Amino acid sequence: MKLVCSVSVGNRLLPTLAINSKQKHVKSTLALCKHPNSEDYCIILFTSQNKTGTKYNVKGNISQILTRFINDGKATIQFKMPPHDLYVQSDVIQLKGFLHLLKRVLENKISPKELTYSSMSVTPVAAKDMAPKKLVIKSRSEYPSKGFPRTLESLYINNIMRCSLDKGILQLSKLKVLDLSQNCIEFIPEELNVLHLNELNLSANSLNKATPKQWSWMGGNLSKSLVLLNLESNNLMYLPDQIVKLHKLTTLNVNNNELKILPAGIGNLKHLKVLIASNNSLTMLPGSLRKCHLQLMNLFNNNFVSIRQNNSAIPPPKFLPICSLKENAARKILDLRLPYSSTTIPFTLVTYLDHAKYCVCGKACFEVFVRAPEILSVASIAQSFVTSTDEFSFLPIDCYFCSLRCFRTSHCARNRNPVI
Repeated sequence: MKLVCSVSVGNRLLPTLAINSKQKHVKSTLALCKHPNSEDYCIILFTSQNKTGTKYNVKGNISQILTRFINDGKATIQFKMPPHDLYVQSDVIQLKGFLHLLKRVLENKISPKELTYSSMSVTPVAAKDMAPKKLVIKSRSEYPSKGFPRTLESLYINNIMRCSLDKGILQLSKLKVLDLSQNCIEFIPEELNVLHLNELNLSANSLNKATPKQWSWMGGNLSKSLVLLNLESNNLMYLPDQIVKLHKLTTLNVNNNELKILPAGIGNLKHLKVLIASNNSLTMLPGSLRKCHLQLMNLFNNNFVSIRQNNSAIPPPKFLPICSLKENAARKILDLRLPYSSTTIPFTLVTYLDHAKYCVCGKACFEVFVRAPEILSVASIAQSFVTSTDEFSFLPIDCYFCSLRCFRTSHCARNRNPVI
């Protein structure tokens, strides 16, 4: 059996000579073989520098096998002679299979027919035979009929008129980049959030047909991993409120849709650096954007109205109702960023939490709030910005205030803004 892996070789004698005993991990092949004329088994280590291989006898020569981190794809094989430790990193399933076979060899529970590789003729795995980390599919004929390799880290499926997400993608635990652009996908299943994706490209699909419930994939593991999301050219009439769950998002592209508003809590994405929302129908921005520190904001070709004066005549309300226990609890859950789903709380409460309004201070509010328009200087939140004309360096924002204190603080600060 052959195992494609990364191996670092440590020599246990070198520390006594004050020499670093551990080498860097290098791409390798481990082959478990049998001598053709005897019952002797061995492990041969092939690397790019050592194509003939280093041979290690198995029976009576392995002091121990360390498998504490086997579920992370890591194991250590310690040999008596030579006194080498092999620090192995590989795919979890393949590594477990290799060690299981090695265990059967040590326990004499294996038949000669099960090991077909001879120690006299075994060779390392060729590069073309290694499990791929990247797969690009640009036609239906290229689609794998036997499923996707579990080693994939990048998957591109473009322009093949696919209407749904292949369930096999959900099994790719190592996947970091998923590009499904230029297809006909109408919704994404909730199970996608079990992956730890860094980049997700869903541009040029038909996600405008998705119902509000079919955006629940925004959350789960994606909350802590997704940094780039591309929803360009999907004819979206709205952007789901669940997007505020993607806490690590740095780049959001919603260019070329039919958006009239952005989610009230989009400014709570603390890591957001690039916001592209050109070619939409936006008339106002959410007030929570006042908290952002963007590197680039593109709002070209929208329906913003030129602001000529600052309306400072909005009287503050004299009092606000007392929040219900339900709202207080919901505010606390979102403030602490506690995870929730329909498996832990009733679905009605999931919907209630998903559709929270967000104050300019960043806190959530639901039924008790003050709502008022204000003016935002784009230069105050973005290092570089693109709008239709110079007139739109100040844009209208729709603000929610969770308390009278927030309203009064913002109202006083607003009076110090320049007036066009």
